[in-house]
Amino acid sequence: MNLLEPDAPLVLRSKTHYEATFDITAMIDLVFMMNIFFLVTTVAAAQLEMDLPTMRHCVPTDPDDALVISVSETTPPALTIDLGRETVDAAITDPDRQKEVVQRAVRDARQAGKRIILVKAAQSVKLREIKRISAAAIEGTTDMELRFSVIETDEFR
Repeated sequence: MNLLEPDAPLVLRSKTHYEATFDITAMIDLVFMMNIFFLVTTVAAAQLEMDLPTMRHCVPTDPDDALVISVSETTPPALTIDLGRETVDAAITDPDRQKEVVQRAVRDARQAGKRIILVKAAQSVKLREIKRISAAAIEGTTDMELRFSVIETDEFR
């Protein structure tokens, strides 16, 4: 625009400036939800691994009155079950076969007059594996006592 033209204004108008704005309410909500999510998952993850107190008072188990089931983890992950008088030499990886072997040993032990099942596990064995073996051992038995022992070294036989 030329200021010398007869229709030119005396004062030039400034160009219209549009300011960019946006609503950050949704972003704040998202940040709060993420904080809550990470707080909950961090607490849950921290509770997965816990240090249990060391047993101070315990009763020794008489090996003549107990069936000893020793569970150790080998590489690749497979369970080897030592059933006291007989050791299963090959690592048993099939959970159904493990259950069958344990239940047969418990039946034989009950017939032999044993009243205690002692589950000995190496420190590296997962809790879910110990639970599974223990559940198989006490399935259908009401007159046998179940006891646990954790061996801190992997070489415990």
